[in-house]
Amino acid sequence: MKKYVITGSLGHINKPLVAGLIQAKKDVTVITRDAGKVKEIEALGAKALVGSVADPAFVTAAFRGAEVVYAMIPPIWQADNWRRAQDEVGDAYVEAIKANRVPFVVTLSSIGAHLSEGCGPVNALHAFEESLNRIDGLHVKHLRPASFYYNLLNQIGMIKAAGIMGNNYGEQKIPLVHTNDIAGIALEELIQLNFTGHSVRYIVSDLRTGNEIAQVLGEAVGKKFPWVVFSDEDQLKGLLQAGVPSSHAVPFVEMGNALRTGKMQEDLLKHLPAFAPTKLEQFAKEFAGAFAASN
Repeated sequence: MKKYVITGSLGHINKPLVAGLIQAKKDVTVITRDAGKVKEIEALGAKALVGSVADPAFVTAAFRGAEVVYAMIPPIWQADNWRRAQDEVGDAYVEAIKANRVPFVVTLSSIGAHLSEGCGPVNALHAFEESLNRIDGLHVKHLRPASFYYNLLNQIGMIKAAGIMGNNYGEQKIPLVHTNDIAGIALEELIQLNFTGHSVRYIVSDLRTGNEIAQVLGEAVGKKFPWVVFSDEDQLKGLLQAGVPSSHAVPFVEMGNALRTGKMQEDLLKHLPAFAPTKLEQFAKEFAGAFAASN
């Protein structure tokens, strides 16, 4: 029985991932910053450790004895400098992995992480990947998923208020993925551990243009609306008006620009894997449920 440490608490990906590891008879510890998650983690059969992954001493202690670590830099919303906050977590992971001589790591990275700049919040994931790649003797698999379907739920308010979907990209095909598909592939990599050195695995469930997305989701909710490609300036203005702080709005616009120009997905398209199972039409049922439930 290998000892696994899973970062990222119990989110869309981690809950089925942890359940799968427990079913496979693994010894699993889940790190969470939310003490309210402890009972839910323990109910799955895992141990819980409560603390901040930005705290190097906590992370080093948490990784002690681990044979396999699943490392993700979580969403960080309360930060004046988003990149610095991301780097603090990545550095804490790297130092803990070195100190404990952890042999296997699977990371949750992203498309666009082949680039060191120009992809907004993904730039930090590139730096994290590179730092892990330099650790002698470490075997690491970087999972690079496409854009999450569930991010499209953020568009529900705009559909109801303005009758449109949109972003500062969308004319070209957008790589999309369901979090269940990510969890399935992450589980496979974590159980099999058949990788050596450092390598990358892309995860994509579908490729659709913005108008195709709007058409499929519109049919699911019984409405018709277009996908509008905004300018970078209008996208930034909209995010700021919606209350997104500039520390996060500016990187989000940069990421959208990278999708619009194609540089964010260029490496994915060069190494396009077999598509994961969940197509847009299947996610559309989830979208319709969320649409009906929203005010």
